[in-house]
Amino acid sequence: MLHALLIAASLAAPPAAPAREPSPAIPVPASPAAGPAGEAVPLADAPPAWTSAIQRAEAAGREYQQALQGRLAAAISQGGPPAAVDVCATEALRIGAEVGAAAGVKLGRTSDRLRNPANSPPVWSRTFVQLSAGEKSADVTGIAVDLGSHLGVLLPIGVKPTCLGCHGAPASMSPKVKEALAQRYPGDRAVGYAEGDFRGYLWVEVGK
Repeated sequence: MLHALLIAASLAAPPAAPAREPSPAIPVPASPAAGPAGEAVPLADAPPAWTSAIQRAEAAGREYQQALQGRLAAAISQGGPPAAVDVCATEALRIGAEVGAAAGVKLGRTSDRLRNPANSPPVWSRTFVQLSAGEKSADVTGIAVDLGSHLGVLLPIGVKPTCLGCHGAPASMSPKVKEALAQRYPGDRAVGYAEGDFRGYLWVEVGK
């Protein structure tokens, strides 16, 4: 995958192991906010001891995406795409906090091209957010990062046709959407995407 090649080039990974062996660990820069330095691997190559935590992270991520998408769909049916901008601005973080609390995890969304500054990448995820910038979503894999007593799990978010009303080319957006974005997010960078682009990650911090 192109994503894997970028990681290897950036971090000077050793030559790949034989196909039957798990992929080598990807070193992660140490950070006080990230806890003890550990390994990072594609989800498919994660150690068996991490399986339960990864499954909990994935389940929480699905719950969050479903809750947010359901709320966005309801808003769009009532007020069109501008109403979706309001939902993301006023409800997305709350929905994430509620889902995370119920699942016993912390979670959120992040990207290299932020709309809401409150969605800045957690320290442990920054390397991977930057390495994945500009990719197609099909070329980005999920990643598990060892944070000591917890795992950091990154689940890729791709751009779908329904995203383009608020995240597509500005020239194709309705004037009302552009007005809503200008009011809510004067520093918005999350536009200019096409279907299939990598949008960012859903991140989850989950106990092992």
